[in-house]
Amino acid sequence: MLIITAVGPDKPGMAHAVAQILFEGGCNIEDTTMTRLSGQFSMILAVTPPQNVSLDELTARLEALRAQNGLVVDVSEVSKAEIAPQSAPRYLLTAYGPESVGLLAKLTGILTTVEVNITDVQTRVAQKGTVYVMLLELELPAALTPEKLKIELQNGAGDLQISLREVDEETL
Repeated sequence: MLIITAVGPDKPGMAHAVAQILFEGGCNIEDTTMTRLSGQFSMILAVTPPQNVSLDELTARLEALRAQNGLVVDVSEVSKAEIAPQSAPRYLLTAYGPESVGLLAKLTGILTTVEVNITDVQTRVAQKGTVYVMLLELELPAALTPEKLKIELQNGAGDLQISLREVDEETL
């Protein structure tokens, strides 16, 4: 399996350009996340290439995206053994509060102390720069109940408003 990252100036057709090259190379795209960060197209893909396509060949095809679209592409090989299966229930943590430096570090620090695995993070500055909003997808360890986690967050997160809900397994 390969993990591919692509970052560059955002414009229409960027996701298609990456997906098309992978399709033409016979790759199976298994998992993808894409977003725009400060005007930059950012995409991460987990891909299984066909056995007859070498890593060098696929990397060369993807490097064409730099010349065509200004994308910086990185390809890393990952063994199937390194891929941890999802086994814990997933939760969505929403937190928001007055914009200030260090909010994400504070929140992720609390989660680390109770051994919560963070599987996805999205943040935004909202309301004309006055509110910081964080959405984190979490996997809780077996010994930690959602109720205990809420208490830990309320005790450590200060003036952040916190909500936590279980995410249906079928939800992207």
